[in-house]
Amino acid sequence: MAPVSALENQLAAIANWATVSYKKNLLKELARTIADDERIDDLLEGFYAGEDTLDAGKELPGILCTTDRRIVFFTSERSKPLVREVRFSDIAAIETEKGYAAMKIAIKTHAANTMVFKSFSRESTVNRFLEAVSASASTMPVKRSDRSTDAVDRLTDIFVSRALPGFIDKLRSAVDDLAPGTGATGGDIIEDVSNLNFLFAEAKKICDTLGGFLALENGAEIRSAILNDLMVLSSLGIVSAKTIGDPEKLFMSLVLLPFSQESAEAVAEKTRQIYAYDSFPLHFRDKLREFWGGITSLVEKSRISLENDSLASLALLDAYDREKGTTNAERAGAALYAYAQCVMKADGVLSAEDEERLKQIHALINRRPAVSSADGKALPGVTVTAPEKEETIDEVMEKINKLVGMENIKEEIKTFINLIKVQKEREQRKLPVTPLSLHAVFYGPPGTGKTTIARLLSRVYRAIGLLKKGHLVETDRAGLVAGYVGQTAIKVDEVVQKALDGVLFIDEAYSLVPEDGGKDFGAEAIDAILKRMEDYRDRLVVIVAGYTDEMKRFIESNPGLKSRFSRYFYFDHYKPDDLMKIFDISCTNVRFTVTDTARKKLAAQLEALYEKRDRSFGNGRLVRNIFEKIVERQANRIAGITPLTDEILCTLTEEDIPEKIGLAD
Repeated sequence: MAPVSALENQLAAIANWATVSYKKNLLKELARTIADDERIDDLLEGFYAGEDTLDAGKELPGILCTTDRRIVFFTSERSKPLVREVRFSDIAAIETEKGYAAMKIAIKTHAANTMVFKSFSRESTVNRFLEAVSASASTMPVKRSDRSTDAVDRLTDIFVSRALPGFIDKLRSAVDDLAPGTGATGGDIIEDVSNLNFLFAEAKKICDTLGGFLALENGAEIRSAILNDLMVLSSLGIVSAKTIGDPEKLFMSLVLLPFSQESAEAVAEKTRQIYAYDSFPLHFRDKLREFWGGITSLVEKSRISLENDSLASLALLDAYDREKGTTNAERAGAALYAYAQCVMKADGVLSAEDEERLKQIHALINRRPAVSSADGKALPGVTVTAPEKEETIDEVMEKINKLVGMENIKEEIKTFINLIKVQKEREQRKLPVTPLSLHAVFYGPPGTGKTTIARLLSRVYRAIGLLKKGHLVETDRAGLVAGYVGQTAIKVDEVVQKALDGVLFIDEAYSLVPEDGGKDFGAEAIDAILKRMEDYRDRLVVIVAGYTDEMKRFIESNPGLKSRFSRYFYFDHYKPDDLMKIFDISCTNVRFTVTDTARKKLAAQLEALYEKRDRSFGNGRLVRNIFEKIVERQANRIAGITPLTDEILCTLTEEDIPEKIGLAD
């Protein structure tokens, strides 16, 4: 009997031990069984399916260990402990069978007994484990085989003719009789079909998500970009020229078909027929294989730079989101990453190279190109956000009220709207009105929603009839100031022309005024802006934004600024509860759920960050950066896990939360 402490030291050096479940139960059995002078070399986690299991027909969870003298199975079920061993000298042969989700290991003895174990570890891990056993046992090389798809194909024919008399008898007979001819058992066939059903369900969800974007204004362009990006991800998913199995081909065909270049009517009809079923339609296998044969060369030719390029569909949706304030790019990115994972894990095996490729794909999906203005001539440092076509004031206010926190801002906007309504009523009755300035100063720390409110406020002005277009033009010093005398006024005029009948939002406006009080081209920009505010008093609204102290210096730098900006909005730091709500919104947008332990860990870190905040505290921007880091950690954690499940793909655990998050994140 080996001391537990000595066993723990041995197991700590074995990489697979880190992911094993029920370690305490297993340690007790190991301590009872492993001799003092015996050394544990390696282990696999999985299910024991040998002929002599305690419960007939039941696979028992546990680990398969190799020591310096034998191979041993230990069950992890504490209520019914089981230990089975085969000494190296008794091993006659070792065989493996690669399935869609697992590797089946059969260790045969000279006494004609067989120990059967099923592992969900990577194929390379299982092969390394068995090669060491083969060397220790001095047996012939491990005999390997891939499960034939003939078994499922035979069942397909029966399912297609399920309406014929004797269907049930045929099915039962097929399941019983397939094993001798193909090496498959009824359980194998059910496992294969179950895997296809899982891939079918995933394909259906991915197509539903991506297909929803085709209804947008530039749907035709998005359709072409989605097809191209799916081709690229398909090509990237085939690493090291590995053989593409039937599951991968069928899955890729299921997703690519709805976006193919055939006529819209033909594609729609084929897609409708296939996805009308709740599970994988086996009788469509040949059609999907035929479709794959027609696009194989296109997939192979699809290339992209993993280091520098970005996905075209996400760039288009990101630009649309900037204009409409939507989250399409996030949802599309999640669907595309799910597609990449399914492609690479469809056969249940993921190599170290595959894992690295998945990390690269994750980075590719989250990379966006710089977006410039699409409103006429593009101007450096200027972004134009167009409002939605038609909105009532109630619809815009509903969007404002749904924002996290900012209660004081919401109340000020409501008061402002009421004031405008009263003013308009007085005008209609020919009563005198007080001059009303729409220009505003937004001040406060970064990441508190100033740009978001500016976009919504421009839509408020449009909805109540104060501005004709209600679009928002965002810029900063770089978009307004030139390096030569006389050029700054020209740049300002170009930006103002874009902003007419809308709102000009100048971020970090204080940068137009040097800190030392001196003069530079920024002063020329301020003078030009003030003149245009007067020239277009009924067609231009200007909102300036920045840090509190700096904005005070900016307003006091020029008497004209002080007289034209009379409305001030203060944006305070988000409280920890609000930061958590922002995180939850990001999770909801891409269907992530967070475990209780992960939520507590993150909440504690947000609380600590809030307590030591300074004026550069990132608020909502900080939370978005943290969310991206957490998603990256989750991607790294699950990259090697097979088979895929919705729960694995969509769950953030405590392990995904960094141990320490800094203010710079």
